[in-house]
Amino acid sequence: MKPQNICLLAGIIFVCGMTSISYAQEKIENAGIVFNDGKSLNKKIVDVVEYIGTCPGWYRENIVGWFRHKEVPAKKGRRVRIINEKFKDITNRVPYTDRKYRKNDFSQAIRFDFGNTHRGSKFVLRPGVNKLYYQIYDGKYGKSNMKTVETGSFVIEVNSEVREYKRDIEWKKNLYFVCVDRDGDIIQEESLDKCPYPAAQEVGSCNGETVYGKIRYIKKYTQ
Repeated sequence: MKPQNICLLAGIIFVCGMTSISYAQEKIENAGIVFNDGKSLNKKIVDVVEYIGTCPGWYRENIVGWFRHKEVPAKKGRRVRIINEKFKDITNRVPYTDRKYRKNDFSQAIRFDFGNTHRGSKFVLRPGVNKLYYQIYDGKYGKSNMKTVETGSFVIEVNSEVREYKRDIEWKKNLYFVCVDRDGDIIQEESLDKCPYPAAQEVGSCNGETVYGKIRYIKKYTQ
């Protein structure tokens, strides 16, 4: 088997050496992210819906996952730090997430997002293949009582599947009475008796938001 050069995270220093493909693959299978569908380790198809019609829009499911290691048990006081080297900024700061690893062999929940740069509180991934480094440790990170339990890396693959649905505005049967001026713009008037152009407007709902449609005049203006 042909040796290849891989790097593992030890503390905050990357240690590189010669190893075999089989060893790297074993490390990938032992550790990684279980996503909210719970179907597989380190693989996720994100559900994306494109709505077409008179009420267009997009929906994408929230991407949530939990770190687990098949050979390193969780326990009280244990944590895991995960970094993505791809998003290192110009000051060499590397985005990371640091989570408790103490119950049922899973970490605290990690919220993910798609993107090309790190932003906000979510852990950003690029669509497709991402190589992440992890460090499981006891104690407080960077303090004298910190003890590294395990370091390594794993590869996750996250892609999206777009489905298309037709969605139209749901118009209400009852019309909304309004007052308009000569140009057809809605104006405020205390009573319809004083309104020069009484009218009725269609009112509907699109994705939970109120929308307004055509205006129909109740009577024509006469000089």
